[in-house]
Amino acid sequence: MADKQRRYKFGDYILRERKGRYYVYKLETINGEVKERYVAPLIDVVETYIKIMGAGVVPPQWARWDLNPGPPPRQGGVLTRLDDGPIIIF
Repeated sequence: MADKQRRYKFGDYILRERKGRYYVYKLETINGEVKERYVAPLIDVVETYIKIMGAGVVPPQWARWDLNPGPPPRQGGVLTRLDDGPIIIF
């Protein structure tokens, strides 16, 4: 029978299972040697993330498809002097 996996690697982080609980470790390279530094129990990491970032926060919904609140584009190909902005002559 195969042993259950108890170590999960995600980039520079490792999750280890011990006695039914999960613990977070960070991989660090010191003088060319890779070391694992203990961070915290996974439950503490998740609770801290929820406190800081929030959970279940829904971004506001836009009332229309166009996300640009600027004026609509000009119609036709006619430009007037006012389109160039104010001209100040001294």
